[in-house]
Amino acid sequence: MRLCVVVEDKFVAVDDEGYWLDNLDYIDSSINAIQWYDTKGEIEYHDDRPNLQITDITPYNQVLTDWQAAKDKLAEETKITLREDWEVMFRSIRYAKLLECDWTQNPDNQLSEEKKQEWKTYRQALRDMPTTKTTSFEELVKNKYHSDYPTPPEPPLLFRYSE
Repeated sequence: MRLCVVVEDKFVAVDDEGYWLDNLDYIDSSINAIQWYDTKGEIEYHDDRPNLQITDITPYNQVLTDWQAAKDKLAEETKITLREDWEVMFRSIRYAKLLECDWTQNPDNQLSEEKKQEWKTYRQALRDMPTTKTTSFEELVKNKYHSDYPTPPEPPLLFRYSE
């Protein structure tokens, strides 16, 4: 394990993964940094004292405990944020699907009345999804082929290739 503690900044990195901690007041204020390299390390001071070589990191185990707590806190905050954003992400997907077929509602689209109605029904089903869905927003974001998504009508063949 590699450990880097910058006391004044309240920054701790374990194996290059760093977090800012709320409190490192339990570390002697004359210490600038603590560096640990797998089996040995050193303490750097603010003053002109030479670095102190160390072979035991256990006096600083509280730093590791606090680092883990900061890591877990960030993971929980991130998870909550993502969980709250599933509906927003779903609505973005649904909006894109609606945009893709906006043209079907233009008066000059040259679709038959029957096809216009099929597209209108499909678009309404997309709009109704937040109240008609049978699964979570998360599942709908992760699986864009979920059966809750309405099937769009077959688009007309607008262009034909001829030789």
